Amino acid sequence: MNGKDYLENQVLTAQPHQLHLMVVDGALRFARKAAQAIENNQFEVGHFALDKSRDLVAELIGGLDPAHQPEMIEQLKALFIFVYENLNHADVKQEASYIHDAIKVLEIHREAWCELIQTLQPDTIDENKTVHSHDPLKRPHHIEHSEKSHQSRSWLT
Repeated sequence: MNGKDYLENQVLTAQPHQLHLMVVDGALRFARKAAQAIENNQFEVGHFALDKSRDLVAELIGGLDPAHQPEMIEQLKALFIFVYENLNHADVKQEASYIHDAIKVLEIHREAWCELIQTLQPDTIDENKTVHSHDPLKRPHHIEHSEKSHQSRSWLT
């Protein structure tokens, strides 16, 4: 199985909370790549990385379902809009400090999301009575270029 097939399988079999984590990880990875590129005056590389990071943040915003806990969803939406706007300002002004602010927010969100997963996800017990904890902090393998489009779906359902 090649990397693209592995990623496709991982996405298709992931739980909604895992998909959300994968999108956050992708947004962080591209934001870090953009920050490094801009700091090295590689503005074209930075622009394309920022564009991908913004696409992933837009996916986070699009995955919010206000039918579930509307107050919390509005707060998350405001958080992700702040991140998106900072990534946009960084692209326009070619200033990495905006990216670092966005990264800090995404990292805090990721940490809180992982804690929530650990709290809500029960351990599994196999037939030998061995407890297996799920590890939501494990980073998924990502492929930067996907030729197949995907459909957006809410990560809260």
